[in-house]
Amino acid sequence: MRGNLYTFSFSIVLFSVVTVFFCSSVGRAYADAASKNHVNTWNQRRFQDFYNTERDTLDMIFIGSSHSYCTFDPLLIDELLGVNSYQMGMPSQTADGTYYTLREILNDQSPSVVVMELYWMLLDKGFDLKQAEMLFQVMENDELKAEYIAHGFPISERVKYYLPFIRFQQDFFMYKNKELLDYFEEEHDLVRWDERWSVPQEGVERYSDKGFMYCDYNIPLSQFGAANQFNGFDGDNWEIDRNQKRFLDKIVELCKREGIQLIFVTAPVANVSLEIIQNYDAVHEAISNFAEGHGIPYLDFNIKVDELFTNENFRDDAHLNYSGAVIACEYFAEFMRQLNQPGT
Repeated sequence: MRGNLYTFSFSIVLFSVVTVFFCSSVGRAYADAASKNHVNTWNQRRFQDFYNTERDTLDMIFIGSSHSYCTFDPLLIDELLGVNSYQMGMPSQTADGTYYTLREILNDQSPSVVVMELYWMLLDKGFDLKQAEMLFQVMENDELKAEYIAHGFPISERVKYYLPFIRFQQDFFMYKNKELLDYFEEEHDLVRWDERWSVPQEGVERYSDKGFMYCDYNIPLSQFGAANQFNGFDGDNWEIDRNQKRFLDKIVELCKREGIQLIFVTAPVANVSLEIIQNYDAVHEAISNFAEGHGIPYLDFNIKVDELFTNENFRDDAHLNYSGAVIACEYFAEFMRQLNQPGT
């Protein structure tokens, strides 16, 4: 009996050691592949320029997703409003990431106005580990990262984050897939699907200044039809995700505590997209009610799309090009002037 018990215990220990070794080895391989994946250099530049900005010199900060950095050009805003502003929007950023981005901003700057762009296609999404990792790639504050993990990550995502063989699995297969495609492209003249069927956009896309992305692309013809991302979207089926609402509340509380004027803005999507979207009014009403309930001024450009923009002002079905950004900045500047008039 003792011999059988000893054999069983030894087997358990051996199995545990092998499992730990295997997971550790796989985790290192996955993490190595993840480190070779492309880092968003424009986002990196945005944060580097921010960290190099003189402390407590910024009056107005723009935060949110890519819709923020495609809409609000700080150079235009500075000229129109006589302020010193900066653009800190990030690709696909949800409210939890925006909250910790704002926390990092307030470590170095004391803006009087924060303009938060609210894109509804992200507000109904749950936690996104990849979006958080994108912020971690460029944010220098390790203590704030640790707080984000402890208080912003769901438990399951926290576990995943600390287990490399799970955390980096997607990165590993993305990297190996790219490696394989590169090999076949070079050795066997493979023509990739996206190169064969998509039409490259003509024009310029580049990092401009103070976090803004300049782009003079025009919306592709394919996005006037089947390739438009809003096909099948119905605002009646939309609602703000509970976790996103929690962090919106925290952003509101943070700004009130710091004496910051918070402005909510929804950037415009292309005219053709609004024609495709069903019941956008339901989305607008839900966000408007949330803003009103917190006493936050709210500007929704989609209510004014046909009045202000044409499809030629968009780089794709949901983002402005530079011609559209000029229009949006001028309208926003007038909105701010009216908002801050005595008695309003």
